[in-house]
Amino acid sequence: MKMRNGFTLIELLVVIAIIAILVALLLPAVQQAREAARRSSCKNNLKQLALAMHNYHDVVTKLPPGAFRTPQVNYPLGWVPRLLPYIEQGARSDAMEAIVKDYTTLRSPYRSHDLQDPIFTTPITVLTCPSSALGDIASDHPVTANFPYANTQGALHYRANAGSVDVDFVAGVTSARDHARSGIMFPESKIRLNDIKDGTTNTIMFGETSKSAGWSSSMITGFGGIKPWTWGFYDYSDGDFLLIDHKVIQFPINYKGTFLTSMTPFTSYHQGGAQFALCDGSVRFLSNNMSLEILKALATRQGGEVIGEF
Repeated sequence: MKMRNGFTLIELLVVIAIIAILVALLLPAVQQAREAARRSSCKNNLKQLALAMHNYHDVVTKLPPGAFRTPQVNYPLGWVPRLLPYIEQGARSDAMEAIVKDYTTLRSPYRSHDLQDPIFTTPITVLTCPSSALGDIASDHPVTANFPYANTQGALHYRANAGSVDVDFVAGVTSARDHARSGIMFPESKIRLNDIKDGTTNTIMFGETSKSAGWSSSMITGFGGIKPWTWGFYDYSDGDFLLIDHKVIQFPINYKGTFLTSMTPFTSYHQGGAQFALCDGSVRFLSNNMSLEILKALATRQGGEVIGEF
């Protein structure tokens, strides 16, 4: 009898079907492994930022402010430029000072100067979550005459904690300018670690805001979502502030309803929640299902709330 060499059509189809099933089974595992690596990288970013804050505090004896009002600019630089020497970006900090001494208080890379300088257009890896679909450029701000380079500057996916809307809240002329002073960073703040009476393990330092897809308002996407790391707050002539790189906590994590600019929710592309750095330097993944009351309690530095396990 003559021996067959090779597969019959039916055998070949069976082999193909088996391979397809194996691929279908393995692909989710591969995707999960990749996301786990990205989530770990995001966690490491927050750890580095928290450590940088502590190192800054050791030198300056207080945490960075959410920018200071200055007569020269409406968009004062926020906490990121002050941390540059502590996140291996000292050369960038020196380059800013070479433009003008005391750049962090006298200039803003916003409208008419420095807009295309690589100092500001080159992204900073530690400031962006690798899971974010929006990338490392501030891409969700609409380009207008006043924002000609809004989508070319490096993005910021982590925002500092300004406090809870329920504690030490300051209302502005319009609701978009409301802010709180109960957190660890707010306009013209001078908070020291020993001012955190609730305990550094129970107080948020930074949280993720790496997802803003679907937010339709230009004020929300520009100021509440993915924005350049160079903006601290907008300083209105009547004394009100529009928070940009720090935020007031009023809504649950990944909340999708209606909200005001200074109170946009913490968001992420991680499944089920977002990552937060606490003031003790630790990083926690907090669930979308976390009680809003607990989240608000974690926002205050001396609210006296009893939090328990979270």
